Amino acid sequence: MDEKVMNRRRVLVGAGAAGAVAVGSVTGASSASASGSSGAAPSGSWVINRRDDAPSTDRAKTVVSFAAGRVIVVHDISPAGPPGTGTWASLGGGAFKATFWFGQPGPGGPGSPGITIRVRVRGKARRYTISGTYRFSVFDPSGAVVQSGTGSFSGHPIEA
Repeated sequence: MDEKVMNRRRVLVGAGAAGAVAVGSVTGASSASASGSSGAAPSGSWVINRRDDAPSTDRAKTVVSFAAGRVIVVHDISPAGPPGTGTWASLGGGAFKATFWFGQPGPGGPGSPGITIRVRVRGKARRYTISGTYRFSVFDPSGAVVQSGTGSFSGHPIEA
């Protein structure tokens, strides 16, 4: 159970971070927009804080980075966890959605079947801040959902 909670925490934080970057670039925040005048393609990295909704009290800090092709890479830093990857799309007016995945090895260690986590994010940027909500699902090795939940996040761009 602790393994699933930790994975969920890492996924959720990543989801929030991914959303933060996407929104920032859509609205034209200088740290998120590095690709011309449109600012539609996010780039750069953001740090977010995520909090699961009750009954969970999980919180985490994550770094999210955007690359060409609307790619999101998320990595929990506190507590540290495995990276996750996914994609995002603009919904207009600074709003966005994103989906990313990550996994954990099973009890047999690396190479053994474990859980995977999917995080779906909806958010909006307000100048140099980002906030939103997420839904996550934890899947066992057979693909069955064994846990799910929701939460919220907020964050800011990482300056060079």
